[in-house]
Amino acid sequence: MYNAHTTFQRCMIVIYSHMLEKNIELFIDDFSTFGKSFDHCLYHLDDILKRCSETNLVLGHKILGKDIQVDQAKI
Repeated sequence: MYNAHTTFQRCMIVIYSHMLEKNIELFIDDFSTFGKSFDHCLYHLDDILKRCSETNLVLGHKILGKDIQVDQAKI
């Protein structure tokens, strides 16, 4: 697909626009979270993963409670 990376990057920006440069940095399908402490980073990571789940953005993985597993159907 031509421009697939650009399209996906725009999608990620829309999904995480409220968090960008406050506690998340994005690059195509990767993200980094940051904060004042490790606990802040965990808090932000929890928000990021919830947003992934809400928008069905969890590609290749399943979030089951506090566990993340590889989706065997997508390997």
